[in-house]
Amino acid sequence: MVVDDEPAIAEGLATTLSFLTGYEFHAFHDSTKALAAFEKEPYHLVLTDLTMPKLNGFDLLEKIKSLRPITDTIVITAHKSKDIAKNSRTIGATDIFYKPVDIEALEKVVIDCYQKYTQ
Repeated sequence: MVVDDEPAIAEGLATTLSFLTGYEFHAFHDSTKALAAFEKEPYHLVLTDLTMPKLNGFDLLEKIKSLRPITDTIVITAHKSKDIAKNSRTIGATDIFYKPVDIEALEKVVIDCYQKYTQ
């Protein structure tokens, strides 16, 4: 699952990661719809932006972790700060990436996350 309020980013990242990793990614540009989809069928991995209307990325991650603590989560944001990094870790994010995203590094983390479920 890839969640970003900018549809082009959500779709582009989901398509790119699907192509590079061979795993299926669903793109959401509305965090409340992403949460509803997760509640119906939990995902192994959720990548989310932080700054979004309705439900921000931190709130989304907290809800996801409360529903399924073993889900890996990756924060993607354009805002670098110690507070964002600290809050991401406190919520239980697997990793944090800053925009523009290093796709090769993200691909490695995504593959590492999914390998836990295929072993």
